[in-house]
Amino acid sequence: MAEFLLQNTHGSHFYMKTPSGHDIHVDAAPENLGYDSAARPMEYLIAGLGGCTGIDVVTILNKMKVKYDELNLKILTERSEEHPKKYTKIHIIYEFKGKDLPLDRLERAAQLSQEKYCGATATFRGSTEITHEVKIVE
Repeated sequence: MAEFLLQNTHGSHFYMKTPSGHDIHVDAAPENLGYDSAARPMEYLIAGLGGCTGIDVVTILNKMKVKYDELNLKILTERSEEHPKKYTKIHIIYEFKGKDLPLDRLERAAQLSQEKYCGATATFRGSTEITHEVKIVE
């Protein structure tokens, strides 16, 4: 079992050294006793989701020997109005740049990440509607 320890440094600001040895700071807006000095906890959830699926797609396409110039993820979210203000909808857009890209393989990589490999997606599944699409952009 991995242990995560968050230390309250001041106000609503927390610091954590992750099990992988990296530093994370979390803070709130001033109206919530924060100093606006770091990302919000819910933003980290989306960053984790994007990073998880993005790394999957890069790894899968590398194994498929698919070359591209650039991959960006746009993540659109909706949250409930009432507490707890959880994510109700997440839409991930995988945007690829490159020449003669095989759309079917790009879509397959995204699908494999979403349906099989991404632990963050699996964590949201059942409580949040998650959709995705793949685009090739100039």
